[in-house]
Amino acid sequence: MSVLTEFRQAISIQQNKDDESYEEQINLPLDERVAKGTTMTNLKVVFSFFDQAPNQWCQQLNYPIKFIQSAKIYCDNNISKFREGGLVVLSNGNIKFKMEIIEDSLDNFILAPNDFDVKSCYIDSENYNRNHWEINIVKTDITLKLLSATAGNLENDSLRLNKIENLLKGELRNLSSNTFNYIQLNDSQNNAVNRAICAPNFHLIQGPPGTGKTETIAHIAKLLVDAGKKVFVSAPTHTAINNCLNAISNKIKDKSKVVKIGEKYQAAEVIGNENLTRMIRLPMDKYAFNTHVSKEGIVIGGTPYSMCYPASKRLNNWEFDVAIIDEAAQMSIPMAVSVMSKSDKFIFVGDHQQLDPIMPSGTGVSMFSESVFSRLVRLYPNEKSLLNISYRLNDKLIRIPNTLFYNNNLTSARPFESFYIKSNGFSKVINHPDSKVLYLHKIFDSQGRSQHEANIVAEIVNDLINDGVDLKNIGVLTPYRAQVREIKKALNKFVQNIDAEPIFIDTVDRMQGQERDYIIYSMSNSHPLESKRRLDFFYSPNRLNVAITRGMIKCIVIANYKVFDIIDEELVELPEFEILKPSLDTFKNYFKLSSKIEEVLKEDNW
Repeated sequence: MSVLTEFRQAISIQQNKDDESYEEQINLPLDERVAKGTTMTNLKVVFSFFDQAPNQWCQQLNYPIKFIQSAKIYCDNNISKFREGGLVVLSNGNIKFKMEIIEDSLDNFILAPNDFDVKSCYIDSENYNRNHWEINIVKTDITLKLLSATAGNLENDSLRLNKIENLLKGELRNLSSNTFNYIQLNDSQNNAVNRAICAPNFHLIQGPPGTGKTETIAHIAKLLVDAGKKVFVSAPTHTAINNCLNAISNKIKDKSKVVKIGEKYQAAEVIGNENLTRMIRLPMDKYAFNTHVSKEGIVIGGTPYSMCYPASKRLNNWEFDVAIIDEAAQMSIPMAVSVMSKSDKFIFVGDHQQLDPIMPSGTGVSMFSESVFSRLVRLYPNEKSLLNISYRLNDKLIRIPNTLFYNNNLTSARPFESFYIKSNGFSKVINHPDSKVLYLHKIFDSQGRSQHEANIVAEIVNDLINDGVDLKNIGVLTPYRAQVREIKKALNKFVQNIDAEPIFIDTVDRMQGQERDYIIYSMSNSHPLESKRRLDFFYSPNRLNVAITRGMIKCIVIANYKVFDIIDEELVELPEFEILKPSLDTFKNYFKLSSKIEEVLKEDNW
């Protein structure tokens, strides 16, 4: 099967899966939708309004009808899965508005229509019902449009299509007679830079936790820009792109040569960076006459959608010399093809031992069987450079992930830092001589949300604060969005206005590529094997690897003991058991290798 045929098949499957998932969720009873976090109901809403039409595409309205600028939501108990940047539908009976979440904090939940949807978001500003509103997931076809546009591009570009097809089949020749001797980094990083610059078609760089992946990208990008190349930096998330651009801009130090494409809420990490230019869009016809951006070498950062989704016109008609795809192990093959369809050379940077992309399962289509990085590493093992020195993990922190995931090929360049606190609460856990501790308890909460673990997290954070640890050096992780809210509520007792503080509290998926001195990981699932739901998500070795490799001084994992009470004989009847077994074995081995502390409650001593 040709790549284009399989790509079109993938488009159809992706859309069908999206449609089925949407219909399945939206047709559940209301209480189930609320419990699953896909609906918020019985809401109070207060709108703010534009005084005039917000853009030229909006019709003129007669007062008191006005266009909605934003909607502040009042909810007694928000347990939704929604997050900032997500699209939702705000409704009240027959009234429906498509909006984006622009703020999601303990104090504020605010929606606003985007530039396109605002033309349909208007209401009587003097006489609207403020009560009984509902928020639901939104059905979107943005991925379908992106992939369809990519297919059209490839149909009209046989040379690039042939190159991508050969690459994905393992048949692309990548021999180079060029030599380059870069010496500014460590040996493994220098090797990666040399090979990436010299490779005529593509190169793969595996960057395990803390090995300087982003710094390596920055050096490669600067060399390419100095050579006058047009470089596209992409990744699955804006956070990853922003982190790359910060590092790159610090090397180039010329804001005309580093541009981030996206909305303001997608630019949190680069706001304030004086060596970078932020733009919502930069189509090629505008770029040609823009005197503020370089014509002699430039790096542009954006998601795959900015490059090939025609309706956005963010990077319309651009062609790049080189595409650098960061976190490539989190990017699906169809998404990567969208980037490759507009680039001549590809540098993939990632770690297939960390998080995988979210893809439709059980399709039988090879494009959805693995990430683009996993496939290319498998097809081209000799085209991969491994960064092998970790500057984040000391010898104690690196021990378990090195054994479980990296065949002990990594070494640590970070000295061990002991830490001792005087606070009584959880000092036994924090002061444990091992840098990585597994704290086990026996309290059973609801699936995916644990108030008990949230309280433990809050007390540990409070102990750290009382002994002088800065909040910006603490990261709190969990697999579930609902537990993020639970932890924030518990922490708010000790740290007022927690959303305004620099402490990182979010899901594991949002933490990849980042680090903190102290990491607390709340597994927040009392007995996943009992419900037998989403076991592949919870027992993901890659998610575990990310969670336990973010800390630089201490990593504390909190879990119910039942999480590790894995008995194969009780699970063998599961249809997916054979596929799941290697993952379960990884968790068993993690448990064996861990330094464990068991919680002792007062009633245990009675």
